[in-house]
Amino acid sequence: PLDAAWAQNPHLANDLVYDAAQRWMDVHPVPIIDPTIATWKGEVDRAQRHSGVRLVKWLPAYAGYELAAADECAQALVEADLSLIVQTQIEDPRGQHPLAQVPDVPAQEGSDLARRHPELTVVIGGAPWSVIASYADTCRELRNLYFDVSQADGMDSLSVFIHSGMGDHLLYGSHAPLFVPLAGIARIVADVDEVEAAAILGGHAEKLLGLTA
Repeated sequence: PLDAAWAQNPHLANDLVYDAAQRWMDVHPVPIIDPTIATWKGEVDRAQRHSGVRLVKWLPAYAGYELAAADECAQALVEADLSLIVQTQIEDPRGQHPLAQVPDVPAQEGSDLARRHPELTVVIGGAPWSVIASYADTCRELRNLYFDVSQADGMDSLSVFIHSGMGDHLLYGSHAPLFVPLAGIARIVADVDEVEAAAILGGHAEKLLGLTA
């Protein structure tokens, strides 16, 4: 829910996430963790106890912290065997009101986090295609770094990523409810072949989240 981004305490929205996910056996909740709120350790413990949770998400642009200040929380996620999405962008700043700008989180902060915590799977969420394309060499170095392609809307962007050797580091992202999920699916199936599309649409995520048999 967008309340998690715009509320003072995003942890309050996690109840909605957990309750909604209980309706379907194949839906895994992704709670928001805010390392600046004193109750973050309790939220990590709660996520660890929930058998369906594989990922948690940070919203540093909206909570107002740099990732270098969240290393304690990152280490707690490693110990809880949880992976992390760092959302770098929710709204395109070009579409925001001049008096309500939320700057993007630099993807460099996410890759630096992955480098500091090699046991933590870090997914960069919401990065534009030009940013993702610049991380081909970094992905070859950091096997724990991934990107969702929810906002990779450049011409033949996925083909460019794959040809640069980033194919194994790409994950489908819907960016719902702000984007229409089918648009993200269409981008993938139109850009790459069936095998690569299947991997990006779910195969890679199943492996990194331990959902395969």
